[in-house]
Amino acid sequence: MNRRAVLLLAAAAATAGELWAQAVPENSQAARVQPAYRRTPTFRIDPFRHAMIPHWGFVFSGGAVGENNTLNFADIGALTYLSDRDSLLAGDVLDVLNLVPKGRGFAGSALGEGGFYLGGPFGGHFSIGLSAQGRGYGAFLLDEEFVSLARDGNLSAQSFSLGDTKAAALGSAEGGAHAVLRFGPLGSEDGVHLSIGAGARYIKPIAFARFRSTLADGGVIRVTEDSIIANLEVELAHTPDIDSTFNNGSASIAGDFLIRLSWPTSGFALEAMVANLGTVTVHRVETERRRLTVRTDNLQEVLDSLDNFTNDSLAVKDTVDLEVKLPRIVRFTASAWANRILQVDVSATLPTSGDFESPLAVDVNTTWRFIRTIPLRLGAVLGAHQGIGFTGGLAIEGRNMFLQIMGQSLGGLFRNATGAGGRFELGFFF
Repeated sequence: MNRRAVLLLAAAAATAGELWAQAVPENSQAARVQPAYRRTPTFRIDPFRHAMIPHWGFVFSGGAVGENNTLNFADIGALTYLSDRDSLLAGDVLDVLNLVPKGRGFAGSALGEGGFYLGGPFGGHFSIGLSAQGRGYGAFLLDEEFVSLARDGNLSAQSFSLGDTKAAALGSAEGGAHAVLRFGPLGSEDGVHLSIGAGARYIKPIAFARFRSTLADGGVIRVTEDSIIANLEVELAHTPDIDSTFNNGSASIAGDFLIRLSWPTSGFALEAMVANLGTVTVHRVETERRRLTVRTDNLQEVLDSLDNFTNDSLAVKDTVDLEVKLPRIVRFTASAWANRILQVDVSATLPTSGDFESPLAVDVNTTWRFIRTIPLRLGAVLGAHQGIGFTGGLAIEGRNMFLQIMGQSLGGLFRNATGAGGRFELGFFF
C-alpha cells in the first residue's frame, strides 16, 4: 500500500467521527447487525474472510468465476455443438475473431477456489483464522496485433506481430494463518474502530502451464501483395503431472495485509487490502521453443515452414524451474449502512500485470436486510474484461451458523453473458 493511500485513510479517520456521529440510532435494526457481518463477501480473493467471522467455527467455502470480452454463452454453445459433430471449420474460428472488439484483443480470466477454514475472535480485540484450500488461476490474451491480421486482413496494414499474446494457468494447494487486531473506539464513544490484519499463506504449486512469445514486441508478420515474411518464436511450458509437481516441488510464502476503519454509530467503513505478495517456484517444468522463420513469395514454402513449426521433433525442449509471480491484489472498499435496511459497498480492485493480467474492476453491492438475519444481495460489476455484470444472492446470518449463496452474470444476462460466477459458504459456530 503506498503512502498516499495511508494518509487518505488517516485523514478520514480524523474527520469522519464528527461528520457522521450517531447516524445510526442505538435501537435501530442497522445497529443490531453484528460488525463481522458488515464485511460483505466477495467473488474475488479475500484471505481475511475466515478471520472476520463473528464466532469461533468451521467454514466450508468454494467459488469460481470466469469471463472473457468476446464470446457469450450462446456463441460457446454453437461452437460446442459444431465441435461435437466434427463440423467446426476454420471459417468458424475466423468468425469468432470477427467478434473481438477492435483495439482490445481477445482476453479472459478465471479464478476458482475451495477449502475449509477454522477461525474466530479472542475477545473483542483479536481474531485469528486458519485455512486449507486449493486455488486455481487462469488468464489469456490474444493481442490485437495478431487478431487484426485475421479480422481485418492486410488492406489497412501490412505488418503484424504476436504482440503480448500469452496464456497461463496455475493450480496450488495452500495453508494459511491470518490475524486481525482491533482497536477502538478511539477518541470518543462514537470514534473510529481500527482493524489491522496480517497473515501469510504457505503455497505449493500442483500444476502450471504457460504460452508466450519470446521475441521482443512479439516478432513480426508482414504480408504484402507479393511476399510473406515471418519471424516468430514461442515458448510452451507445462508441468508433466500433478503428483510429480506436488511431491518434488518446494513451498513458497505469500503475504496479505489489511487495514479497516469503521464508525459503527455513523454507519460507515473504509478498507484497504493488499494480498498475494510473493512468488511461487514451480519445479521440473517441461518447456519447448518453436520458431517460425520464413521470407518467400511461394505459398508452398510457407506451408512447409508451418509444418516444421508444429513438428514436435523439431522443438527445442528443456526441463527448468520457473518462478511465477502471483497476481497481486490491491483493493479499496467503502461501505455505508446508515439506512435502517440498506447497506452499500463500493470496491475497486486495481489492475494486475504479469502472467495473470487483469484490468481495473469496480464492484457495487447492495445488501437489503428486510429481515435482519436473512440479507438479500444485489449488485453490479463494472470494468474487468466483460464490461457490465450483475450479482445476486442471499444469506442466513445466525448465532450458530451462517450461509452465503451468491451468483454472477457477467457482460449480460443468461445466454448473452460472457462470464459467470458462483460462491457458496457454510459456517458452523461452536
